[in-house]
Parts: sequence; C-alpha cells; structure tokens
Amino acid sequence: MNVITPITPGRFVPGELYLFHRSNAGCPPSGSLWGLFDRSEVGVIRLESSSRDLHGFRFRHPLPDGYRYFRPATRDEYRDYFYNLGYYDSVGYVGSLNRIP
Repeated sequence: MNVITPITPGRFVPGELYLFHRSNAGCPPSGSLWGLFDRSEVGVIRLESSSRDLHGFRFRHPLPDGYRYFRPATRDEYRDYFYNLGYYDSVGYVGSLNRIP
C-alpha cells in the first residue's frame, strides 16, 4: 500500500519513482508530476528526471515549488514511466534536456 504524505526531504530513496502533487494528497497519475528522486541538497529535492504527461521529460533539476504531497509509484506506474522515458530517449529528444514541450 502506498503511503501519501506531505513532502519532507530525507524521506526519499535515490533511484525511486514518486508522484508529486500540489493540492491532491492522493497524487493521481493524471495531473501529478512523476519524478525520479536523485538526492536532497540543503533541503532541496533534486530529481534525475521528471514528466507531467509521460511524453515530455525534464532532466537533472530541483522539484519545482508548490508541490506539497507525494507517494511512491506503483509497479504499473514504474513500467509506464520507464517505457515512455526510453521511447523519449530513442526518438532523439535528448538534445533538449531541460525542456518539457
């Protein structure tokens, strides 16, 4: 069972996928930011990659302001995230590493 909790640095596992939401504590897949946790620096959560729609991805950036809730991704969400990340990489979007279309 996934635990939904307010965001607090130090509660994340590097390399794990989480869903973040600004106002919905349930962090539904649609409307959440999907983020692969990298590390926490001075209380700032850094993501290795993230996506809002599983079509565009952003890499190596801090969690944007305003996100209050998170939950670990389910197995199905892991599958969807990494499949789409691989597709995104394979079609050559990596040249625009820091943009989400």
